[in-house]
Amino acid sequence: MKKLIIHHQEDLSLNDIISVGRHQMQVILAVETETLLRQRRQQIENFIQEQDTPAYGFNRGFGHNVDLPVQAEDLTKLQENLILSHSVGVGDHAEKSIVRITMLLRAKSLAKGYSGVRPELILKIIEFLNFDIIPLVPQLGSVGASGDLSPLSHIALALIGHGKVLFQEEILETQEALKKAGVKALKLAVKEGLALNNGVQFMNAMGLFACQQIRVLLKSECVQTSMVAQVMLAPDMPYRPDFHQVRPHPGAIKAAGWIWELMQNSPIREVHRRYDIDGQIQDPYNLRCAAQILGACAELIDDAEKTLLIEANSATDNPILMPYSNRMDETQDRFSGEYVEIISGGHFHGMPVAVKIYHLFQALSIIGNLAHQRTVRFVDQAKNKRLGRDLKWPFLSDRQKAISSGMMMLEYTSAALVNELWAAGTPSHLFNISTNSGQEDHVSMGSGLAVRLLQTIPKTAHIQAIELAYLTQAMTIRKALKFIPSEIPVPSSVSQDLSSIRDKYQRDHIGFEINAIRQYQLSEADKQFSPSSEAVYEAVKRSIFPTVVEDRMMADQVCNLAEWISSGQMLMITDKHVPLRD
Repeated sequence: MKKLIIHHQEDLSLNDIISVGRHQMQVILAVETETLLRQRRQQIENFIQEQDTPAYGFNRGFGHNVDLPVQAEDLTKLQENLILSHSVGVGDHAEKSIVRITMLLRAKSLAKGYSGVRPELILKIIEFLNFDIIPLVPQLGSVGASGDLSPLSHIALALIGHGKVLFQEEILETQEALKKAGVKALKLAVKEGLALNNGVQFMNAMGLFACQQIRVLLKSECVQTSMVAQVMLAPDMPYRPDFHQVRPHPGAIKAAGWIWELMQNSPIREVHRRYDIDGQIQDPYNLRCAAQILGACAELIDDAEKTLLIEANSATDNPILMPYSNRMDETQDRFSGEYVEIISGGHFHGMPVAVKIYHLFQALSIIGNLAHQRTVRFVDQAKNKRLGRDLKWPFLSDRQKAISSGMMMLEYTSAALVNELWAAGTPSHLFNISTNSGQEDHVSMGSGLAVRLLQTIPKTAHIQAIELAYLTQAMTIRKALKFIPSEIPVPSSVSQDLSSIRDKYQRDHIGFEINAIRQYQLSEADKQFSPSSEAVYEAVKRSIFPTVVEDRMMADQVCNLAEWISSGQMLMITDKHVPLRD
């Protein structure tokens, strides 16, 4: 297994963070960092003992109890009581990968050397990660201000031997799990309980995990956009690279470039490139403006990831230790330059993270809404370029069509899921509720927002899966038809009787509803889509969602499609033809 070294001067990447979350990497504390931590711990211990001054986190109570002095013999008990009393989370337990990421991020924050903790604290977190002893952490209960106090306290609870953990795929009392693993519980020292729960690593972990997941959905939607454009006989011109240089938003350039490349070498696109083939002038916005729409999502994700990675590699504690360098006369101040300046500030506040998590919520909702608009068009025979009502198989008899719903109902499910996105998208970070007797009078509410974000990702993937189900059926129908429909009237100079054209078309496509006046005939070669589109189509049709000829239950197949998209398997296929580089 690969190893990740936590070093106070080296940043974690998103790939490193996700890999540790999935237990694909062992974690090690750098020797230089361990030495630094011991030096700074000794500095602050000496200062507190010799100066005998009030110091929040060291010899005073917490929150609005900051005015209460604590006796020397009670200092370690103060830290333990903090963790015990603050472990009050409720709701379902967070996913294992989220808790692992949270632990890694807290270890990284403490390893920066500004918290004044012993290296043993970080080493214990690392030991839990490497033995895969993962605390059970209720999702709800944090207001995301003085850190994610409750979720982080549940993690700290396990470190000191209390609560429950997941170990070897079994939920156990922490003491039982530690005994099985041969691991000892941590004994907290001065300031260390506070150091464990003052930060927003829980919401940040969810945000970083979401960045990776939503970027998969964004790229997948670009793939599906290229396929929808081809099956709906749309042009590729709205995605031309030089066209987007005229309005050079980075996200739109990126999304348009992906869609453009995915549509190249498409025979079905080439056969209607001339205007006089199908008379197409403009497509609905869900295709014509897709690059601008999805490009905005790309920028939201990129911006969020940048901020969340800054947070992941920052010191987020209270108080923070800084060099005692504000004394000019070093001969009179033996502590000058040592990390003993105790600064109470707001580096644990969650608003910088909460705002970016909402960015991700916006991106997710926009992707889902766009995918849904395509499903609306697919079932509408007046707008789907002669693919028929509800994408029913066109060669059914009139009697069979009368008793068939085809793919009608999937649009309803998609609409319901879009409404779920809207309901979940409440901007919680804008609704402040004062806590702690007004001491903490402005809170971020980012953790609840992050929980809802993770719950919403699978719903968006399901909307995209419904779009892909429609898309696969539409491609099959398009390949089965012999003509491209045209809305261009036949000139009066043409002597052929127009009714005979309609009659011939209806003979070739039994019972197929048609209002077009003229048809452009396709060869089998003309019916091919771009190589990446054909590869996705074949994989879906062959193994996940076969053609709907007669009515059938489709729920399980659509769920499988959603998992297939979320896992990145679609992108693995398209990357063999068109790698979608960030």
